[in-house]
Amino acid sequence: MRSSPRSKPDGPRARAAIVRDENEASREAYVDEVRFMVIPDTAAAETALFAGELDVLPDLESSRVEEAKSRGMTVLSTQDLSWTAILLQTKDPLLSHAKMREALAHATDINQIAAARTNGVATGDPSAVAQASSFFDDEFLKWPEYDPVKAKALLDEAGYKGDPIKIQTNTRYQGMYENAVLLQAMLTAAGFNAQLEVLDWAAQLGNYLAGKFQIQSFGYSARLDPSLMYGVILGDKATDPTAQWDSKEALDLYTKSMATTDPAQRKALFKQLHALMAKHVPILGLYYEPSVDAVSPKVKGYSVWPAANPRVWGVWKSE
Repeated sequence: MRSSPRSKPDGPRARAAIVRDENEASREAYVDEVRFMVIPDTAAAETALFAGELDVLPDLESSRVEEAKSRGMTVLSTQDLSWTAILLQTKDPLLSHAKMREALAHATDINQIAAARTNGVATGDPSAVAQASSFFDDEFLKWPEYDPVKAKALLDEAGYKGDPIKIQTNTRYQGMYENAVLLQAMLTAAGFNAQLEVLDWAAQLGNYLAGKFQIQSFGYSARLDPSLMYGVILGDKATDPTAQWDSKEALDLYTKSMATTDPAQRKALFKQLHALMAKHVPILGLYYEPSVDAVSPKVKGYSVWPAANPRVWGVWKSE
């Protein structure tokens, strides 16, 4: 992202503008023009930033943070609202068995996957309520604990005979691929016959839309309210193949969360939803992607936003 300066705030005016932006949601503009440049290649985008051809590079890979800092860039990060998850097809003959899904949960170390993928920036979060949400507290971290021994015992109880379980993923989105590789290793260690099925993104997305998978490595874009995230994963699989959680009880709780504006009541409903999800295990939430932006030191007043979109009000550029 490249900006053209209009005016450079100085002295008291600059300080007042920053305070209003933080505390009063001021949207004062200090630049005449903001130009968004589409650079599909990550390495080329980083090179453009380091060369001064870009002012802001959103969505910096966590593994590239130290390199960006060494090049004199300012790196800003915050908890995001984009949920990275493992989808489970509960209509699949194997995964329709509750003990199989419970075994999957016990076999998956979400904190290890989060740390490996985000270079320690994010922590595991199995809930549809993000840590960046005002509704979040530690109740939303309760989930079947990582316990490969217990996972193997549950597989025995379920009568699992080593049938292959395929994890669909792609290499267009590196995070999805890396998460699938880590998941495969963990499931294999717990006794699953887990196999990777690497597709092009269009094919994987088509399978998601049609519900044609056993397991998928996936990610949901940011939703500003937990009800919106629950609304994405809940539904009737008979009419909506993208629904991951087909539960009348959960749908009733979700509907109530949409019908009330009282924050305390909504939080209580979200807690009930999460406890029910931990019992049913219709999906494996891994973590929320951190928002990590690399910014030229000439850019002033810029901050990252949990919704993962660049915002440039209250921002200016020094000469």
